[in-house]
Amino acid sequence: MAAFNRFRVFHWLLAGFFIAVYLSGDDAELLHIWLGYGLSVLLVARLLIAPLRLRGFPKLLPPKAERRKPSLSAVGTWLTFGALASFALASLIGLGMVDNGDVLAALPGVQPDLFGAASDLNFVGWHGDPEEVHEFFANLGLWLIGLHIAYVLLFRRKSVGPMLRGVVPVPSPVPAGDFTRLQVVARHSETADACSFVLQAPAEQRARFAAQPGQFLTLKVPCAEAPLLRCYSLSHDAELRITVKRVPGGRASNWLLDHLKPGDAIESLPPAGQFVPRSLDEDLLLLGAGSGITPLMAILRAALVRGSSRVCLFQANRDADAVIFAEELAELQRAYPQRLVLHAWFDASQGLPDARAIATQLADWRGADCFICGPQAFMDTARAALEELGVADARIHLERFGAVASSKAQGGHSSHLRVELDGKRHELKVASGEVLLDAMEQAGLQPPSACRSGICAACKCRVVSGSVTMRSNQVLSEQQVRQGWTLACQAEPSSAELQVEY
Repeated sequence: MAAFNRFRVFHWLLAGFFIAVYLSGDDAELLHIWLGYGLSVLLVARLLIAPLRLRGFPKLLPPKAERRKPSLSAVGTWLTFGALASFALASLIGLGMVDNGDVLAALPGVQPDLFGAASDLNFVGWHGDPEEVHEFFANLGLWLIGLHIAYVLLFRRKSVGPMLRGVVPVPSPVPAGDFTRLQVVARHSETADACSFVLQAPAEQRARFAAQPGQFLTLKVPCAEAPLLRCYSLSHDAELRITVKRVPGGRASNWLLDHLKPGDAIESLPPAGQFVPRSLDEDLLLLGAGSGITPLMAILRAALVRGSSRVCLFQANRDADAVIFAEELAELQRAYPQRLVLHAWFDASQGLPDARAIATQLADWRGADCFICGPQAFMDTARAALEELGVADARIHLERFGAVASSKAQGGHSSHLRVELDGKRHELKVASGEVLLDAMEQAGLQPPSACRSGICAACKCRVVSGSVTMRSNQVLSEQQVRQGWTLACQAEPSSAELQVEY
């Protein structure tokens, strides 16, 4: 996306100079012509990039679904397309009006009769007066640019700074304590041990709970004396639909499946997570096992319905009865037979998939963006398969829920931790290489936690004295880290004495 943003900034800067010279009149006619050449080259380059589908460059037109039901984002795309088309026509007609031979003769080695006189180019003659036609399309382009600027200032102000820097804006982390009561409006059985719940935010909170495909909700599950915080992926981004699978001994998942029903309410943080495609118009390869299909389903549906990409799903399950969303996937394959490819793997009849078996089935998708979700062993195998295919690390995206494997160092020294939690102070030892959350839980404390992967900020605490190092951080900003905030599920002590507070 950064490459496209830089291309776009350069394009609009050149267009801005072109407009300024155009409005100055005939005094800068030669500069006007040369800037017109530059714009023509960029327009041709952009048109050539579109069919090549280079990474990060969106399509010139909105997705087909948004052409039938225009959205706010489609308005900006149509304005951009209209301005580009207007300038393209103005440039083409301008080339027919100018004695290009005389202009280009200023270049070394170019003869004046290379293009001939302007009167010899009659491809604009059928329009009547070419100057009037040229002026019409140039002015139309100016009006569309003005409308586009107004659109950006009204609806896309926050994206201007990142665009000028050539970066993709990252959403700010959600405060860990900012929970909202969601209403349960529907419950659907998916398999014998999995159900989907459709939740609804209060009307005044709908904007905060708008989700992107691949994100999750952090629920406050009232299944113990102190509610448990647990992350559940959204299996549908157009509605707040989470899918929960029963886990042996899982207090939160079992409580939800046994107690939550339509009409109930449950507290949740707004959608969060970065397991989100950068574009729904680029080919996607999704690899999931068991309930790992949940975020992949949201991505798959969004790409097919709102985008134009091709999608391949490799799904591993115990057997056919364990497939979550089996009917929904079948319906989508019937609706999008040219764009959706499904690969099903059943452990009961085929054994556990290995990297070579997965790579063999997915050899044609090595150029796609890849998203993996499932048990840790499956994710390791899937990643090895993609590496065997030569997929770049930047194209591989992982979603992990659950504890990260410990990295305790051998022969290291423990740290003395003082923690203030729920108004009380506690002291305990933290082994070398152990994260704060594990140490506190082993000492009988119940600090807030959810994803345990450094992506939800539910376990955020502040370092008062001492220092820590984080294994992973996908949610705290640099400023928050400088202020002393850390993630207990990822923080290892790096000092002999450490004090934190919640």
